[in-house]
Amino acid sequence: MRSILLAATLAVAVSPMSFAQSCEAAPELAGHRTANGAVRAQYNAVERGEWADAVHIGEGVVETGLSSRNKIAAYSNLCAGYAGSGEFEAAVSACNSALALNDAAWRALNNRGAAHWLAGNHDSAAADFRAAEAASPGEDEVMANLALVTCMTAS
Repeated sequence: MRSILLAATLAVAVSPMSFAQSCEAAPELAGHRTANGAVRAQYNAVERGEWADAVHIGEGVVETGLSSRNKIAAYSNLCAGYAGSGEFEAAVSACNSALALNDAAWRALNNRGAAHWLAGNHDSAAADFRAAEAASPGEDEVMANLALVTCMTAS
């Protein structure tokens, strides 16, 4: 009986109908964690979806004397916070600040793509997701977002 139940569950899980229903409607944002305590707190806010906290921490921390690595992380997290709270222009600006420091910062590319996607600019989003994949192949958030692009363009 257990084998039959398992087989039925697997059949449903891989059916075309279940695939169509599993197409995510929103992109995934990527938090960036560093050893810096403020950036780590900001990352934790991103991971919990506490967008206002991610923005509040980020706006304060990017103006301090952070190292380039920490500043990239803070801007990437700030971008995620703005995107998650619906402030898409501010999100793109924050990601652009991270990318000005490192044009291959995959989290900033991913998060800028998410902001574009949420704002309805799917072509720019797809380009950013592809650039994020080229910068760091196989990252979970990027792969999910590329699947979202494929899913949404196939329907």
